[in-house]
Amino acid sequence: MATWENAAFKWKAACTLSFLLLLLGAAPAHPAAVDNASGFIAGLGSQATHIMKDAALSAADRQRRFQALMTEDFDLPKIARSVLGRYWQGTSEIERQQFTNAFADYMAQMYSARFADYSAESFRVIKQRAESETTTVVSTEITLLATGQPIDVDWSVAKTLDSYKVTDISAGGASLTRAQREEFSSAVQQSGGSVSNLIQRLRTKVTELATSAY
Repeated sequence: MATWENAAFKWKAACTLSFLLLLLGAAPAHPAAVDNASGFIAGLGSQATHIMKDAALSAADRQRRFQALMTEDFDLPKIARSVLGRYWQGTSEIERQQFTNAFADYMAQMYSARFADYSAESFRVIKQRAESETTTVVSTEITLLATGQPIDVDWSVAKTLDSYKVTDISAGGASLTRAQREEFSSAVQQSGGSVSNLIQRLRTKVTELATSAY
C-alpha cells in the first residue's frame, strides 16, 4: 500500500475513529440549540446515525446519502484546498475541481465503508470557543462502548450566511487536514509534482472501496 494510504489508515485509528464513533453510536447527552455551533454538530450526528443505521438502504444508497450529507455540512472545497497545501496554487481550475470531487468521493467512501464497525456509549458537548469571528471550535467527549475510555474530539466549525460548515476534525491532537496534507504532499512529490497522478490514485481508491462494499 502506498505511503499516503498507510498514513491515512493510521490517522483513521485516531481522528477518523472518533468521528465514526460520534456519527454512528452517539447521541447528545443534552440537546443543544440548533442556532449555535454545538447544536449543529449534534444535528450532524443525528442525521448520519439515521443514514448509517437504516437497514433498508443498500451500501450504494448509504454511500450516496452520506456523500450528500458531507457536501451539505462540510466545507469540502476549503478542506480540499487545505489538504493539497502548496500544490493548490500550481494547479489549474479544472484540476482543482477534479481534486475536490475526488477527495470528497474518497472521504465519503472511506467513512461509509467503516461506519458499521463502531459504536459509542455516550457523546457530549463539553464546550465551544470562538477561534475567530467566523470559526468556532466545539469540544466533545466520546466514550467508547468497548473500553469505556473517553476520547476528546474537537470540531472546527465555520459560520456561513445561514448555517455552519465543518472545516476540520481533531482527536488527540491529530488533525484531519494536517495529516492528509502531509501525506498528499508526499504522494505528489513522489509523482514529480503531478497532482493529476494523485487525483487518479484517489479515484482508484474510491473504486476499490466501492467494490469491497458489495
